[in-house]
Amino acid sequence: KVYLTLLAVGKASEPFVQEGCSAYEEKIRRYTDLAVILVREEKIAAQGKREYILRAEGRRIREKLPAEGLRVALDEKGRLWNSSSFALFLKKELESGRKHLTFIVGGPYGLEEALRKEVSFGLALSPMTLTHGMARMILLEQIYRAFTLMRGEPYHK
Repeated sequence: KVYLTLLAVGKASEPFVQEGCSAYEEKIRRYTDLAVILVREEKIAAQGKREYILRAEGRRIREKLPAEGLRVALDEKGRLWNSSSFALFLKKELESGRKHLTFIVGGPYGLEEALRKEVSFGLALSPMTLTHGMARMILLEQIYRAFTLMRGEPYHK
């Protein structure tokens, strides 16, 4: 059995995004175990602190990462799949014998470059820029959609 983990920086600030994330988390848990781990977003207002923020958030992410398994980071330069291709990927991973599949969502500044190089690969949800809260909600929706596709359920139609 593969354990899915969503490791994300910060909380979604908009109530509708929080509600959407919660709704999809609940739906996914009908199919598999899902751990959602939030790490604290670095709050520094000073200009020029981007690299410091990314390093601090990267350190917090590493502290929470499962020791083994596939790690996929949301990355605007990552692989861009349609829903069916993502479902095929997820199905393959669920049947792979790996213990963990972790999705990583960075904060407002994204992910530290060193951390991007440590993951298995990057996944782009859209060529457009999304808030980190929206990206988390869309990723959860796509994971749920993948499970319905795998099972031939009508959600996708």
